[in-house]
Amino acid sequence: MRTLIQHPNKLFTLNLLHVVLMLCLGLLLPQTLKAQADHQNEYLNLSIEELGQLDVTSATGVEEQWFRAPAAIYVITPEDIQRTGHQSLAELLRLVPGLDVAQATSNLWSIGARGIKGNYGDSLLMLIDGRSLYDPLLGYIRWNTQDLVLDDIKNIEVIRGPGATLWGSKAVNGVINVTTKSARDTQGWYFSGIGGNQNRASVSARYGGQLDDNTYFKIWSKYANHGPSKKVDGSDHYDDWDYYSSGFRIDTEAPNNLSWALHGGFGFSDHLGGMSSEPIPNTHFGITPVIGDNQSLNYFLHATAKKQINDQNQWNASASYQHSNEKIRTGLELERDTFDLDYRHRYATSDAQLFVWGASARMSTDRTNRSTYAVYVPEDAYTYNFSAFVQSSTSFFDDHFSLILGSKFEYNKYSDFEIQPSIRATWTPDSNNTVWGAISRAVRTPSRSTIDAINTAVFVDPSLLLGGPPSGFYLPASIAANGDIESEKLISYELGYRSRVTRDLTLDLATYFNYYTDLVSISNTFDINNNLAGEVFGGEINMVWTPAPSVRVEAGYSYANTSMHGALSTQVQASYPSNHFHLRGYLDINQDLECNAALYYTGENQTFSADPYLRLDMGLTWRINANTSLSLWGQNLLDNQHPELIDYFQIADPVEIPRSLYLQLNMTF
Repeated sequence: MRTLIQHPNKLFTLNLLHVVLMLCLGLLLPQTLKAQADHQNEYLNLSIEELGQLDVTSATGVEEQWFRAPAAIYVITPEDIQRTGHQSLAELLRLVPGLDVAQATSNLWSIGARGIKGNYGDSLLMLIDGRSLYDPLLGYIRWNTQDLVLDDIKNIEVIRGPGATLWGSKAVNGVINVTTKSARDTQGWYFSGIGGNQNRASVSARYGGQLDDNTYFKIWSKYANHGPSKKVDGSDHYDDWDYYSSGFRIDTEAPNNLSWALHGGFGFSDHLGGMSSEPIPNTHFGITPVIGDNQSLNYFLHATAKKQINDQNQWNASASYQHSNEKIRTGLELERDTFDLDYRHRYATSDAQLFVWGASARMSTDRTNRSTYAVYVPEDAYTYNFSAFVQSSTSFFDDHFSLILGSKFEYNKYSDFEIQPSIRATWTPDSNNTVWGAISRAVRTPSRSTIDAINTAVFVDPSLLLGGPPSGFYLPASIAANGDIESEKLISYELGYRSRVTRDLTLDLATYFNYYTDLVSISNTFDINNNLAGEVFGGEINMVWTPAPSVRVEAGYSYANTSMHGALSTQVQASYPSNHFHLRGYLDINQDLECNAALYYTGENQTFSADPYLRLDMGLTWRINANTSLSLWGQNLLDNQHPELIDYFQIADPVEIPRSLYLQLNMTF
């Protein structure tokens, strides 16, 4: 009792958890039958068969049923976004089996897939409406600057495994393809407001209207203010932050089956708080913390067009411009402008034969200003990437067997010519079973940070390194650029199975063996090289059970066994948790009240000093009327705080992720 009095937040959280549990359990039995008859929900009331018929495009570049897709693909629906309580794209990826999502600070995430821990997302490619978010200078995805009105998302297709044939040299371990709703589907006003201890204040507003009979538009704005993470002793860290974003979209249905869309937006923050490390001159391995704010400014313009010539013939084209400017608390300033062009054409020569081909180009210019201990040489540069792909899909035996052959051909500034072929096959003996397999080659081409960046990590006394007495003479130990770095390479073998086990239960199983060569690593002498190789094998299983129209239960487990050879191999293979598990439940208590819960387990991360942890999220949503809902959410309810990733090279003081409570109001009118 004394402990709870000393920690009123713990007492409040326990009471909240008790109330939510009692409401869910107490109202379940008398209301379930009524909810089955009364409540209509677009996704929860879909049958297992209808869920399997949801269309996906990321696996083969054309629309096909998820159940028959020849890849390990998972779809996050608007229902999942609403019912899981996550408030960012990075957090939403916790739903996907086979991904490891680790929050390093209040505004930094590291997301990896299938046994490879990316440097804050460098093993994955992410797109929003076909626009790549991969940073050509830094070489990874900056998750804290990717903010959307989450109600705008139509779906998120996530491929575990390589998707390089269609998406290029950054799609090594996975593709995250976000599709937003058209302006036509978001008419009228939408408002969302959040208040809590971690999501301290978040406001989203959107308005959609019509310009003429065929042209629709929407405009939106969002502001979010986030509280800090915690130090080990429970005090606040220095990484509280806020972010403002705004944008628009125009959609037009032109004559002759031509449609086009224009997207634009910007995001800004001068308060991305945190702590970095800098070396201390005239000391042996001495570092000092640098506390302050990063600043970020991003804006983009993205145009797409689609022409349906006839039932067999369709093309898509897109062009985008993106600008990013980032000022790092240690004094480094990075600015880049990126231009993307993409064209894709599909043509069916018969009911059994389909060809898809396309070409793309990415050009980027950047300007950098050095800090005391970090510099790019040269400071300004121009990079490029040109590619083309072709893919053939052939159906046999009355469409029960399909064979997909294709390859991406790519030319870039740093590794010249790359080829990324794949072969995929599906066998569907009946409407309730699908077996698929794939063999793919993918590469990750070097970024400019790998080729041109020089960072002084520490100062060292050479005499001490050799085991002698201190000499008092200190040299900088720098992570030096290496112009001879080659592309990282992957050969992947995949085998998967999907089954509608019963009318109410579906099973999705995927296994893989990945063989990596020429992985980039940093040696004990701070040299960057390609001296790391290894194998990863594992699998993911996911089950969805809908025992009643008002109830949905999902459970998933993934396992990855990583074995590396070469420089720092032990640290690399121990940086990815081998085991992940999730259990989620969606329950409509009655027509106006729903209860949702999720349990996540993540295994030990030895390299980044994170013990296994269990995370519980619970939420209660009250639909006040057809246009208004109120939600109460608790996240990380099982402990006050826990570490998910402690990167001592980036952050001088360990960070732990705290419990989060918030209240959300949504309105449409």
